[in-house]
Amino acid sequence: MRPRLVTAILFVLALLATTAVPSVAVVGQPSGAKAGVVRGRTWLLRDSLSGGPAQVSFDFGLAGDRKVMGDWNGDGTRTPGVFRDGTWYLRDRNGSGGRYILFAFGDPGDQPVVGDWNGDGIETVGVFRPGGYWYLRNTNSAGLSHIRVRYGMTAGDLPVVGDWNGDGIDTIGIFRTGGYWYLRDSNAAGSADHTARYGMQAGDVPVVGDWNTDGIDTIGIFRTGAWHLRNSFSGGSPDRLFYYGRQPGDVPVVWRQVQTTVPTSLQGGEWNQLPTTRNVVALTFDAGANADGVPSIMDTLQRNAVAGTFFLTGQWVERFPEQTRQIGTYFPIGNHSYSHPHLPALTDDQVREQITRTHDLISSATAQDDRPLFRFPFGDRDARTIGLANSLSYGSIRWTVDTLGWQGTSGGQTVETVVNRVLDTLQPGQIVLMHVGSHPTDHSTLDADALPVLIRELRARGYGFTTVRQYA
Repeated sequence: MRPRLVTAILFVLALLATTAVPSVAVVGQPSGAKAGVVRGRTWLLRDSLSGGPAQVSFDFGLAGDRKVMGDWNGDGTRTPGVFRDGTWYLRDRNGSGGRYILFAFGDPGDQPVVGDWNGDGIETVGVFRPGGYWYLRNTNSAGLSHIRVRYGMTAGDLPVVGDWNGDGIDTIGIFRTGGYWYLRDSNAAGSADHTARYGMQAGDVPVVGDWNTDGIDTIGIFRTGAWHLRNSFSGGSPDRLFYYGRQPGDVPVVWRQVQTTVPTSLQGGEWNQLPTTRNVVALTFDAGANADGVPSIMDTLQRNAVAGTFFLTGQWVERFPEQTRQIGTYFPIGNHSYSHPHLPALTDDQVREQITRTHDLISSATAQDDRPLFRFPFGDRDARTIGLANSLSYGSIRWTVDTLGWQGTSGGQTVETVVNRVLDTLQPGQIVLMHVGSHPTDHSTLDADALPVLIRELRARGYGFTTVRQYA
């Protein structure tokens, strides 16, 4: 049976009551894994893989919900979600308040799974159904599954998800009674690519994470409050052992927090393309004028399950708060200065004010930390201003190609010229510069209009999509 569908209801501010069900949290973790437990409806998170008091605590969901954590918008931080009788409730922050996404996907008896199934840097939902049926979505919304596979058909099999080979894509696996792990490097049926026997005691709960930050997820066991973690797909003594979550009923969760340090390649320099050889493109959208193209762009990205990265000015955030919140719910945000000036013409203090003021506005509106993503207005920068950005934990993100859609029809541009400029310069890690606003006089929105065609043509050439955050 296919997962049932209902109309998505966005930004719900309260949760609904339900009957309690058993909870198992098994979620992949790209890097920087941290430990947490959920006790009833209280989330208790540590900022490390170690014992000690909770450093972050908050209430979310109901005691009987199945608990998961995921990077729902690709901003680099895993935040909570619960699965209740086929309905998902996803939250945008680790703390009180915040906004929610609510949608139905799956049936009440399904087990929830979370992963980055297409390598775009955004974790999305899926369900594992008895009999070994996996149904995976590439967007956090109701709809048909994008991936269907049958794997793990033995009664009692538990689903696990991780990036087992470090390619940036989360794939499926099974933890079987007796401590047997069977892991696939693709979201397809077939023989296990990795096998291990680890966690043979009754009641052992599998956990998955990148415990040593090498970019590869490996296996672990949560056993009555003790975390037994391995850095390889093999049995043996734990590479890391600590106690956290020792009360009966504690459910383990694995999370991470956004990295705000500047990558080495961005210190004193900038990116004109992403540091990857994968056939992926980063669609980036600058917002500084108006928001006329936002509805169309958001609809196209979500309908086609495509990621984007948005660079917002502070003034735009102030003028369009609802659009800012909508973007921040689904996609990562970068800093584009406050008022879009030529930064090399400003003093050091003025440059810092442009950046920090926008950081505060984005953080307040979306709960995202925009660091280290910064785009210089007009692309106008020099060694001094790049250094100032670096000192504030930002790196300069330029572009491989500017579509010139911002010039509008009055500037001689068309949907065709927008698409062709991208295709003519296509290369792995290409960063595409687009804009969310309309032309000030002819009111054309060429980037928004060209986006569906561009997505289709890029996919026809074997390219996928990613976010800048995935590499920063």
